[in-house]
Amino acid sequence: MARAPSAPGKTRLAPYISEPRLRALRRALLADTLHLVASVGGVDRFVCFTPDDAREEMASLADGRFALLPQRGDDLGQRMRSAFEDLLMDRGYASAILVGSDLPLMTTAHLTAALASLRAHADVVLGPADDGGYYLIGLRAANAGLFDGIAWSTPHVLADTMRAARRAGLEPELIQASYDIDTVEDLQRLERDLAALAPDAASNVRAWLDEG
Repeated sequence: MARAPSAPGKTRLAPYISEPRLRALRRALLADTLHLVASVGGVDRFVCFTPDDAREEMASLADGRFALLPQRGDDLGQRMRSAFEDLLMDRGYASAILVGSDLPLMTTAHLTAALASLRAHADVVLGPADDGGYYLIGLRAANAGLFDGIAWSTPHVLADTMRAARRAGLEPELIQASYDIDTVEDLQRLERDLAALAPDAASNVRAWLDEG
């Protein structure tokens, strides 16, 4: 699930980072996510993109490694629900995973853990985010109840989604937690964490930080 780097985003960082630098950060975050997902074998890959007029920009970034699907819906929940309907119902996949595009410390281990859970017939797989939301969701069947009535961008998204799953008779499984980049504090945390990791971890965001 990705917003084109040229489109506005990361508004909580805007007071601290110039727009050209912020656009470069959005691009670096997306580039690292695409590189990571492209490294996972045995799956078909899609970029569910927004806005609608960003197809050419996203195709350039995807570089032939991903098919493109425009996002549909007015809020995040509707957009995720529509993506699952596209993949599980219209295209007939047995399972699908959605991830965000601003997760520099997500690794192949996160993705393979989610894949393994789904292939072992988990109903719902969630990757908890440190802000109370989730950075990954995997399903074997589209279920609108997981996305309707959720107060997005609050600290209760994960808990509310788990309750919604159980109301629908689904048992959620959790994989390892991670965090996304929304605030200056997140960037400071990331810089500290990257100092302890191999140089190829989040290489595009690392280069962006080095330029700062």
